[in-house]
Amino acid sequence: MNYVKFTDFRNQSKEYFDKVEHGSSFVIIRKGKPIAKIIPFNESSTGWKRDTVKVKLKTSKTSLDYIMSERNEE
Repeated sequence: MNYVKFTDFRNQSKEYFDKVEHGSSFVIIRKGKPIAKIIPFNESSTGWKRDTVKVKLKTSKTSLDYIMSERNEE
């Protein structure tokens, strides 16, 4: 990952976005601190949600029953 000063990024944003379009990533630095990360957009990703696996309980209780019993024990 490459580091770029904010003013350089602002003044040459077209060139930096062209590089991002071809796979490069950048961290934007302002006053010596990182403020943003510019990464290529991945259209094949599913977004911010992650894949989940349904949990099956080995009893006849529902997950709500299990949670309520855990809360009542305290």
